[in-house]
Amino acid sequence: MLETFVEALAIGAGVLAAMGAGTGVAGWLVVRKVRRSRIIERTRDRGLLAARAYAPDRLTREPARLIGELKRSSRATHLALAEAAAQGRPVGDLPRAAAEIDRAAGSLEHLLRVADREPNRTLKQELTTDLAAQARALDDLSADLRRCLLQTSRSIDTLQLDQATSRLRTEISAMSTWRDSYGNRQGW
Repeated sequence: MLETFVEALAIGAGVLAAMGAGTGVAGWLVVRKVRRSRIIERTRDRGLLAARAYAPDRLTREPARLIGELKRSSRATHLALAEAAAQGRPVGDLPRAAAEIDRAAGSLEHLLRVADREPNRTLKQELTTDLAAQARALDDLSADLRRCLLQTSRSIDTLQLDQATSRLRTEISAMSTWRDSYGNRQGW
């Protein structure tokens, strides 16, 4: 009886050890996957950036706010370009211009992060002020690009409306002529 109890205890301990090792390995793999996940990293960075953008200290808040504005402007530009391309509107060389603006914004974002880490408050203020002017200039360029897309779409929409109106008037005229010529006949 004692031997059976010891055997059951040994088997139970073996099963528990195997389950513990399996759980440990699975947990380690999950943690490793989570740490390497770019989605989680991006979400964490956005959350930290958003929190810093509402910080009470202006020198902490300003670089984060500028980075956020650059990202929103870039996202709006890419959405406008994608929409124009999806609708078949001409975009010309605007995607390349948007890519150049994105490269400049990426470089500026890096400089803003460097300025944010600067421990000397006076130097941090100077860097942030200088970079804020560049960020506004990039935001204006991005807005000009989107404005150009909208104006192009409006002119195309106006042209399409004029064409549709002309086609409709022609059809109405043809139907009126047909009705006047053949519509009143009873013997068809």
